[in-house]
Amino acid sequence: MNIAGIIAPLVLVGLIGFIATKSKLLKRQQLDALSKFTFHLAIPAYLFLRMAQADIQSHFDVTIYGAFYLPVLMIFFFAYFSNYFFHNNYRKKHDASAVYALASSYSNNVIVGLPVILLALGETLLPIVFMIVVFHSAMLFTLTSVLAEKGQQTSIAKTAKSTFFNPLIMSIVGGALTNLYLTLTGYQLPNILVASMQILGKPIVSLALFALGGSMAYYQVKSEKYFISFACLLKLIALPTLVYLACIGLGLSLQVTQVLVVMSACPTGVNAYLIAKNYQNHQDTVAGTVVASTVISVLTIPAWLMFLTH
Repeated sequence: MNIAGIIAPLVLVGLIGFIATKSKLLKRQQLDALSKFTFHLAIPAYLFLRMAQADIQSHFDVTIYGAFYLPVLMIFFFAYFSNYFFHNNYRKKHDASAVYALASSYSNNVIVGLPVILLALGETLLPIVFMIVVFHSAMLFTLTSVLAEKGQQTSIAKTAKSTFFNPLIMSIVGGALTNLYLTLTGYQLPNILVASMQILGKPIVSLALFALGGSMAYYQVKSEKYFISFACLLKLIALPTLVYLACIGLGLSLQVTQVLVVMSACPTGVNAYLIAKNYQNHQDTVAGTVVASTVISVLTIPAWLMFLTH
C-alpha cells in the first residue's frame, strides 16, 4: 500500500510554500493576505456547500457517531486542559488552549483519510466516511471558536457576538439551515450558487498547504518540540486507540471499525493552522504538528491497518 504516495504531494506543496517565502519570492504581507482569503472566503464556501448538500438523514447512525466523536472530544479536552495548565507561555489562556486542542484532535480526513480508505478498504465504505466528514469540521471548528472567543472577550454578549460572526460558524450554521430548508421544501440550490461555492472552496487544500509551508520560514518550531510531540502522540496513537476501544465496546463491525480508526489516525488537518493563525496563538506549534504528524503518519497509518486486518 503506497501511503507515502498519497502524503508526499502534500509535503511537496508545503515545501514549495516554504521555498517561496524563504527566498523572499513571497513577502510576509502577501502570505498573510493569502491566509486571510483562505480563512474568510475559501473555507467558509467549502463548509457551507458541504453542509447544505449533505444527505444527513439517510446516513445518520448514533452508534457510529458516538464511537468516533466521543473519543475525539475526550482528546480535544485533554489537550485543552494540558495546554491550559502546563504550557509555559500559554498557561491559563483559553484561546491558545482551544487552538492546541484542535491541533491534537482534528483529522485530515478529506485529503489523507479518503484516499487511504479507498485504496485499502474499498469504495463500499464511503458512506461512513461522508457521514463522519459532514460534522467533523463543523463540530471541532465551532467548539474551538467558542472556547477561543471566551479567551479573547470579557463580556458574554461580546463573546456570543464574536462567535456567531466568525466566518466558519456563519458558514456552518448557514449551510445547516439551508439544508433544512431544502429538505422541507424539496428545492435545490441554484446551479450558479453551487458552481460559485465550488470555485471558491476548491483551492483550500493547495492554499492551506502553501500557506503552512510559507509560515514555517518564520516560526521557531524547536521551542515547541515537546508540545508538538505530545500533540502528535495524542493525534496518531491515543485518538485511534480510543476509537478502536469504543468500536469494540459498542459492538461495531470490523469494516466500520477499520474506517473509523483509519480516519482518527490521519494526521492533523492543515486547516487547524489557518485557525491558529486567525487567533494569533500557537501558530508555530500547530504548523509543526501538521508537518510532523503528516510525515509520521506514513508509518503509523499502515501500522494501524496491519493491526486491524490481522
